[in-house]
Amino acid sequence: MKKIISLLGVIVLYLNIMPSIAQSFTPPFVSYTPVFDVTNRNLRQIILDDGVYELAVECSSSSGSNARYILDVRIQNDEVTHIYFDNGGSLHRGWNNSEYTWRGGGIRWSIDYNGNVTGGIAVIQVTYQGGRWQLFEVII
Repeated sequence: MKKIISLLGVIVLYLNIMPSIAQSFTPPFVSYTPVFDVTNRNLRQIILDDGVYELAVECSSSSGSNARYILDVRIQNDEVTHIYFDNGGSLHRGWNNSEYTWRGGGIRWSIDYNGNVTGGIAVIQVTYQGGRWQLFEVII
């Protein structure tokens, strides 16, 4: 009987500790804005003309570094498809030989009470082999 009571005490203690451990876990992934079909966006039309725009890009990475740049960004069908860096390098969606995965790039538009577009943001997550990642927030 004492063994059963001791076992129940251990189980109750374990069940009380586990939720706090689980809640403190920070997953190793970040959020990005998905690419939406026009019919599934928060607006029903294309806002920006296709082209390259000079925009603010906030960058963060799994190493803990954060920076803000003004970079050229290619937009097609209200989706960020390329980010061009000042050193001649770039990141882009689709196939690449640099062994990274591009996720996101759909622009989420901000709208005022009158229905006017006031700005937008696109979030891109780039994941490299070995689990490293970079997060790019393109501010429009």
